[in-house]
Amino acid sequence: MKKIMVLVIIALVVILGAVLVAAGWQLGAFDKPAAAVAIGAPMPDFTLRDIEGVEHTLSQYRGKTVVLVFASFKCPWSKGADPQIAALAEEYSDRDVVFLAIDSHYDTSPEEIAAYANAARLPFATVKDEGNRYADLVGAKRTPEVFLVDREGALVYHGAFDNRRGTDAPGGKTYTADALAALLEGKSIPVAETRSWGCTIKRAE
Repeated sequence: MKKIMVLVIIALVVILGAVLVAAGWQLGAFDKPAAAVAIGAPMPDFTLRDIEGVEHTLSQYRGKTVVLVFASFKCPWSKGADPQIAALAEEYSDRDVVFLAIDSHYDTSPEEIAAYANAARLPFATVKDEGNRYADLVGAKRTPEVFLVDREGALVYHGAFDNRRGTDAPGGKTYTADALAALLEGKSIPVAETRSWGCTIKRAE
């Protein structure tokens, strides 16, 4: 009887441990430490290829406003925000504003990314961050997570796209849209940093 009780307790401990690990993985408790870029600091350059094989660098867009969105088609939060991100990109398509999605997920292929981007009709390029090196460099931890870069290459907004509480329902506070509008009007960014929500970036070992 005692042996059965011991086995039951061990089994419960194992199950509880697995549940806690899974929860920690989703909520970000196991994010790798990474250096974050401070607001006002230069955004590090990158050289990344998009799903068409075209090479992109941040420096090539100097003189333009750049919206970098860490994204993943495997994340329901990221997919849920894509229609609003796409609409914002369309709105500013003639204002020298460049939108780029960055996929840092460890096991997504260019073919899978292309299939999703085409089906979702995303009006901007998606680049692949192999080995999540750029995500680590800038401190990106979630999808979606936004980095807004001004014409001089400095980070002016970092955080959530908006303040939604569900995957598909847009939030009432449009942080990225507000920051972008203020930047282009030469005004102060109303909220320069917010806490990102969404899925943790699943990183390579």
